Amino acid sequence: MNYKSLKLGDKIGNKDIASLFQCTNQGGIRKSNKTKTVVLIAKFTDCLYKHRKENNILYFTGMGKVGNQELKRQNKAIVEAKENNFHLHLFEMHEEKVYTYCGEVELTDTPFIEEQTDDNGNIRDVLIFPLKNIEQVV
Repeated sequence: MNYKSLKLGDKIGNKDIASLFQCTNQGGIRKSNKTKTVVLIAKFTDCLYKHRKENNILYFTGMGKVGNQELKRQNKAIVEAKENNFHLHLFEMHEEKVYTYCGEVELTDTPFIEEQTDDNGNIRDVLIFPLKNIEQVV
């Protein structure tokens, strides 16, 4: 089995994600050079990262727990995915250790800055990535 056999709504574990996409098993943004994918994990069980959905758009909060987030490393991988022929795949977590596959996504607009609280309780700038699902061809 590989990641291409995943179907929308499939529920899998963290080890399965790492195995299927050949990526790390940690973090909310997991880039794999082997599969040319970037796996995005939107945890709705975590109060630090304030992901939200509005009108079929997921506003995905970038990586970085303390201080202002910057457009580098994993955050930059989201922005550069299309030009580097990487595909963004989204999983949502609404209960601990259960990852629901939500399909391939793309940026709908330029990322923007929003104020949120960091791990130490301080106000900081975070990157917000507006994402939408890519239509599945039937």
